[in-house]
Amino acid sequence: MGSTELPYMKTNPKIIFFTDFDGTITLADSNDFLTDNLGYGREKRRQGNYDVLHGRASFRDAFRDMLDSVKTPFNKCIEILQENMKLDPHFVEFYYWAEENNVPIVVLSSGMKPIISALFESLLGHKPRSHLHIVSNDVESRDGKDINTAGGWKIKYHDDSHFGHDKSLEIKPYAALPVDKRPTLLYAGDGVSDLSAAAETDLLFAKKGHDLVTYCEREGMPFTTFESWETILATTKDILSGKVSLKKVAEEGLKKVRTGVQLAIIASIALLLVVILDNKFRVLPASIHGHLPTHYAGYVVTDVTVVTCSSLNLFSSCKVNPKAWSRVEKDLYLRLGWTSSAYLQFQRKKEEELLASDKVVIDLKISRLTPQSSNDPHGGLIDWEQRPGGIWLKRTAKRHASDSQKVITSIDVLFGADAVDPRVGWEVKDTPLLLDSKTEELEARISIRRGDPPKTKKRIPRINENGKFKIMQLADLHLSTGLGVCRDPVPVEPVPGHKCEADPRTLEFVERLLDEEKPDFVVLSGDQVNGETSRDAQSALFKSVKLLVDRKIPYAAIFGNHDDEGNLSREQLMTILEDLPYSLSTAGPEDVDGVGNYIVEVLGRGTTAHSALTLYLLDSHSYSPDERQFRGYDWIKPSQIRWFKNTAQSLKTKHHEYSHMHMNMAFIHIPLPEYRDSSNYYRGNWSEAPTAPGFNSGFKDALEEEGILFVSCGHDHVNDYCMLNKDRDQKPSLWMCYGGGAGFGGYGGYGGYVRRVRFYDFDMNPGRVVTYKRLEYGEVEAKIDEMMIIDGGAVKGPDEHH
Repeated sequence: MGSTELPYMKTNPKIIFFTDFDGTITLADSNDFLTDNLGYGREKRRQGNYDVLHGRASFRDAFRDMLDSVKTPFNKCIEILQENMKLDPHFVEFYYWAEENNVPIVVLSSGMKPIISALFESLLGHKPRSHLHIVSNDVESRDGKDINTAGGWKIKYHDDSHFGHDKSLEIKPYAALPVDKRPTLLYAGDGVSDLSAAAETDLLFAKKGHDLVTYCEREGMPFTTFESWETILATTKDILSGKVSLKKVAEEGLKKVRTGVQLAIIASIALLLVVILDNKFRVLPASIHGHLPTHYAGYVVTDVTVVTCSSLNLFSSCKVNPKAWSRVEKDLYLRLGWTSSAYLQFQRKKEEELLASDKVVIDLKISRLTPQSSNDPHGGLIDWEQRPGGIWLKRTAKRHASDSQKVITSIDVLFGADAVDPRVGWEVKDTPLLLDSKTEELEARISIRRGDPPKTKKRIPRINENGKFKIMQLADLHLSTGLGVCRDPVPVEPVPGHKCEADPRTLEFVERLLDEEKPDFVVLSGDQVNGETSRDAQSALFKSVKLLVDRKIPYAAIFGNHDDEGNLSREQLMTILEDLPYSLSTAGPEDVDGVGNYIVEVLGRGTTAHSALTLYLLDSHSYSPDERQFRGYDWIKPSQIRWFKNTAQSLKTKHHEYSHMHMNMAFIHIPLPEYRDSSNYYRGNWSEAPTAPGFNSGFKDALEEEGILFVSCGHDHVNDYCMLNKDRDQKPSLWMCYGGGAGFGGYGGYGGYVRRVRFYDFDMNPGRVVTYKRLEYGEVEAKIDEMMIIDGGAVKGPDEHH
């Protein structure tokens, strides 16, 4: 066969790059995902892998059995994978570089071609270009059925080999070319099934931490390791330019692996010996011990108690001795005790301050009965020590117990049967304090943190590889301390015979939408906390974000007129929010009116540092400062408008450097006065008069001047429309939307209003934004009032989409 008959030689490349797909180009294996989630499950799949490794079954048969267990229609399988699969973040950069430098990419896969093609189209944002080729297994009908029906498809193997697809067959003709015509052949893979293909190439990129590295080392195969396609790109560039030889890359790869293994073994043995000796005999000085990986350098709790005091008893006091004790600054009666107060107090010390007689708390329980004693892992039986309020402590004076991940390092109090703690490493005790009937009614609960608090990095949101990004707006959750009381629920009883409880029903609704819609970012647009029913606003605030933290979804919050009507000010609430996992909330500049004037930048796809979306979030305050002249609610202040305009203008140059379309939007709580203009086109429910400020500070004009495409608010729970504003030339200039009230702790009514949540679905490829709402009751699967509001990166009216 001449070189002209080989398809990858048509452009006379210097390098041909062959690569595996699942787990190499993608971060997860698509076939494993289908089996684990739609087929017979992870456990049975892993048993099949074990049987193959031990010669009890062939890969071909085990792989077919695995996919045969998936009965979902084939087109639905593709849709599910498109929602869940992600590319290695650096592969896209390699893909475009390869196209520019005449490097064909040949994907050799045991997967099915329609799935691979669809994933590439979805994740790249376009159909694979001519330099990318796919050679893989295929799909075919089962017993003449339509493959897009349940149980209607099966895998069609590429050849009759043991693996169903012998990847080496595709490479051998190129490896057999004369030396003067033969290009450099490279291969990237992660599994043992890639060995036969890699053996035909000049250099293998083996994924670090996988079995393939061990096999290559044992077989003497030239290889280098990679963790991401960033490494592959850099090395391939150097090979193409002649900066390094294949031999040198392979030698350095093998040397790194062997040196790394040797050093790791030596270091591990040395560290283990030091730790063992130090734990038993404290052979190291405190300055060195403090830097050991097991050492916790912060405070550890040594005792916990409850103190009560009464205004009728002159000899009782809740004052704390600051030299010996600290206390959680929350009255356990939530200021509802006529004459009594109670506080949780605790002692804590740094490890280097601990005396031989000091004990550290390694466990805490709330119980009316004595908990069962247990053995100390360091030897001996530890008895529980009783404290007021049903508190039982397990304490130990054993050496280095303070370095254990069991030791309690911080303590707090939350309230309510539904209390949760979104902070990493914290856990809320199941049983409330048993001080008396009042604290039991209020469900005062201890939350503890164990061990060294983990360091969490702020997660910067980024456009997905397929160019899409979804924002969920949670407006007016109105959460309480405790379960809350439902206002105007529809229906009154979610389940016949079950009383409506506001917060559980609100959060069940939010949880369902999070799991169905899978947003990339969430905006909490005010009134997360229903201040009137939140004597402990921290407990209510924690509930508003726990579901997001559990799903690792980044979010940003602004405040409404009710958030700070509980026991915490806006400043205190924002201080809490700033430290929570996945929160991008911040107080903003001190010289600007309000708390929470800031931006969130959503970066473009891949590895770019350029922003693709800018979200402006502003504090719209609470009630009018001049009720006599301007009744109702407050307005965006001049200092905020100056900050907004200065920020927007300062970012324009940077945003223009982005090679794709950049879009701007804004979120506030209280609607702008222009929301009242019924002569404008709008779509959605206008069920109550918009309670916008009586004074117009001109913020709408500023939004238009700085190129904001849409602004979205909350506040008026039963309004959920989007209104189109036009400029002087009658061209669409700004969409003004409502989120729609989501929480059952806030008012509803107005003819049977169903709680709802608004979504903004971005597709950066055409520069398009589609918005819609989802309901808590009734048409729960429908996208209500779905419409395109942005197209080509510009505001579009309803008549321009038809």
